[in-house]
Amino acid sequence: MSPKTRAVLIAAGGLAIYVTLCVTSMRWSACTFDEVIHLPPGWVSWTLGDHRMNPDHPPLLRRVAALPLLFMDVRMQTDDHAWQVSRPWEFGKRFLFRWNDAGRMLFWGRLSMIVWVGCALGLAVFAWTGRLAGFPAAGFALFLFVLGPDMLAHGQIVANDLGITLFLFLGVIAFERLTERVTAARVALVGLALGAGMATKFSGVALVPILGVLGLIVALRPEPLAVSPPRGPARRVDTRFAKLAVLAGCFLPIAVVAAAVVWAAYGFHSPLARDAAANAAFDWSRIQPPNPLVRAPFALLKTLQLMPDAWTYGFLHFLDHAQTRPAFLMGEHSETGWPHFFLVTFAVKTPVPLLLLGVAAAVVAWRERADWRRLAFVWGPFALYFVLALTRTINIGHRHLLPVYPFLFVAAGHAAATLWNARARRGAARAALAVLLAWYAAGTLRVHPHYLAYFNELAGGPANGYKYLVDSSLDWGQDLIGLRAYMERNAVPRVKLLYFGTADPGYYGVACDRLPGYQPPPPSTLVREVRPGDIVAVSATHLQGVYLDPAVRALADQLRARRPVAVIGHSIFVYRADFAWSLPS
Repeated sequence: MSPKTRAVLIAAGGLAIYVTLCVTSMRWSACTFDEVIHLPPGWVSWTLGDHRMNPDHPPLLRRVAALPLLFMDVRMQTDDHAWQVSRPWEFGKRFLFRWNDAGRMLFWGRLSMIVWVGCALGLAVFAWTGRLAGFPAAGFALFLFVLGPDMLAHGQIVANDLGITLFLFLGVIAFERLTERVTAARVALVGLALGAGMATKFSGVALVPILGVLGLIVALRPEPLAVSPPRGPARRVDTRFAKLAVLAGCFLPIAVVAAAVVWAAYGFHSPLARDAAANAAFDWSRIQPPNPLVRAPFALLKTLQLMPDAWTYGFLHFLDHAQTRPAFLMGEHSETGWPHFFLVTFAVKTPVPLLLLGVAAAVVAWRERADWRRLAFVWGPFALYFVLALTRTINIGHRHLLPVYPFLFVAAGHAAATLWNARARRGAARAALAVLLAWYAAGTLRVHPHYLAYFNELAGGPANGYKYLVDSSLDWGQDLIGLRAYMERNAVPRVKLLYFGTADPGYYGVACDRLPGYQPPPPSTLVREVRPGDIVAVSATHLQGVYLDPAVRALADQLRARRPVAVIGHSIFVYRADFAWSLPS
């Protein structure tokens, strides 16, 4: 068997396992919190060319997810009030749970994400690791990707977190090739990756400073830079200033290509809404940056129409709302987050074997620092994005750190191959590696199908996860199906539900009375009391008091002080009340 055939078979087998694990897992996952504002607007953007719903996120990934919906009989009421006044949460819930079959739509939308985003990322990790460190390293890196709990958790959700991970990674890969030989095609590929990132999530602009730093490193190295212009002979650039000038000159065409990709993602339509009245309702004055030095570039973008108005408005709204948000970390609450938040999430959400391989990879990188290119392009983006994440004041989910993981897989795959091929004490090295990989696989498969709830042994496993993190790090409203199964098994006719999520419990067969939690939009009726003997089901996020009014937080405090009779998927806690509580009028 040729090496190429073997590589193809390994990649196909690994990705087949990844798809299987994702699909079997998502059968147990109800609609997660943000899917109602991604999948329905994706269909709307294809069919109506309208971006009024969810301007907080660019449309590329939701359009990818909504592709299968174009072949379905989809119903939408354009006279609906939520549509006319641009209320995305309310519109999304009606679109999925009232007008259409949410389960069928989510299945095909999620499958589209698994295939086009998750598998693409796995293939990119495999291919680039093989290029940098050889085939054995590529196989180990693919293994780490396929069984990565975060890759499995977010690969099956219609959201943009794994998408931005893919495009940031592809941008670095494309730029690494560009710095080996500058060609028009490689410049275009960098622009495509940058544009796709910016059309997926506004944090995609982080690729610009990352590529800038990498370009500076390349320019300062003594190695010459090869340049192949479209016309004329190839040449080699030797001086630092000349290399810096060549790479800086690439950024204008990269920006042009990136802007074209963003325009294409918006269907080459600038306004947020096709309806003039709906478009006029978006108040630009409320989201203008207070600093005139920041405000001026965006005014120029809008005046010259360099970017779609829908993208510019969304980015300004993103900046305006990126300052405060209720957050939870290890028993503490904050509106502005913690500088160490992502250090903690990385420590408790990353499998311990991967952490150990990461340490080994750092040692290998130090010993092989003569290979500066691999050191710069693997560890550089990892460190730079991690530092950028630490500056965020919105600490609502470990998912915002996902872009560091592909680089960690590459480095850890190289470290694993180094252990496998060790000359000294080869038997012991291979045995240690086998233990680490078996530990890695067992830890991930043990939590199947609840990958979002994965926590490592340092945190005490998934059972203790709610003590460290909540919100999208653990509890995104995904366990209604498991709650229904529990009620059926234990003949529980009805529960009082304090739910953190946007899914319709009734759609998933959960007979409940809703307690006042955080769910946009609120249900039409709420119960305001708990009596002794009531069965109360509460989401982990609300159990820790996040997003609750003080009076309802008092109920969560009483529940948290008691032992639950059951825990569903590590994210919904079930109690039999032995106390009375009522919401003050």
